[in-house]
Amino acid sequence: MSELAPADLRWLEAAARIAMPYRGTTAENPTVGAIVVSPQGRVLGRGVTACGGRPHAEPPALAMAGEAAIGATLYVTLEPCNHWGKTPPCVDAVIASGVARVVCGATDPDSRTAGLSIAKLRAAGIDVTVGENLAFIERLHEGFFSTARRGKPFVTAKLAVSRDGMVGIADKGNVAITGPEAQRWTHMQRALADAIVVGAATARLDNPRLNVRLSGLEARAPLRVVISGRTALPDTLNLFATQAAQATAVIAETSKMEPVQSHGSAIGVAGRDGRPDLRAAFAALASRGIGSALVEGGASLNDSLLDAGIIDRFHLLEGDVEIGIGGVPATAHGKLRERLAQLGFSVVESRALGCDMLTTFEKD
Repeated sequence: MSELAPADLRWLEAAARIAMPYRGTTAENPTVGAIVVSPQGRVLGRGVTACGGRPHAEPPALAMAGEAAIGATLYVTLEPCNHWGKTPPCVDAVIASGVARVVCGATDPDSRTAGLSIAKLRAAGIDVTVGENLAFIERLHEGFFSTARRGKPFVTAKLAVSRDGMVGIADKGNVAITGPEAQRWTHMQRALADAIVVGAATARLDNPRLNVRLSGLEARAPLRVVISGRTALPDTLNLFATQAAQATAVIAETSKMEPVQSHGSAIGVAGRDGRPDLRAAFAALASRGIGSALVEGGASLNDSLLDAGIIDRFHLLEGDVEIGIGGVPATAHGKLRERLAQLGFSVVESRALGCDMLTTFEKD
């Protein structure tokens, strides 16, 4: 792999920027960005993987460039695909376009491509440069890379915590902890996710809709997932009443599948004592094309996912509200920040959202 020149990095970052807003819309496919640039540095064409995953980014970018692509450079955030699916291999379109050079942000980890396209491009006389461990590429494709490399989605947890370290009131569920800025931010995270995950207790007590309520983004419809336990969920929940617009899946231990058959799609996995194994649950989501999962569950689900080593990123939203007596602690293991540090999480970002504070932790 050749070292990327500063100009290559700038163009790759530009390709990543145009793709970022479309995460969560491309089904099981990675959200790829592509830009065709002339030898003089002029943009000739650009493309992003379309909603639903087809077409991929490269063909529209090359079509926009047309004959001007001959001798140009294609910057693409991921190695072009080398396999037939619903569309022909993108690598063939790249070769046919006449570009002189291709700069890829990363090698595709999918075994059907995995360097084969790079070799094919070079065999066709095209100069190819490939990035390695670029932070902005890893972030853009974190869901796709996670499913391909680890067999699980990239899992992000979000938890709103009061000033006294609580997340709600026992047997009453959710209380308003954060303000409108933090709530808008939360809806944007939903819009960028493939799935939103809650536990059965949150589904019952809070009766959430888990939809995207941002102007212009209402059509974003991540899969809503409930991790179910021993007790059947009531079919009157909002999650089941709005299935026509947004699908809901219930993951249950295989022996408990019968009570959830009428609640959206049912996913049975291995488990114990009527509770699904969490690793098996998220592996099942990965096998269904879910690359990124946003967990909006309560303290118990988050504790269990942390114990299982499933969470990759943790968003802590801290409000100025005090809940007091009857409050549910953010974790059953002391202070949440200390628990995250003990599990190998470090702070990567801290900023204000209106009157609230957002702190983001990632595993070292």
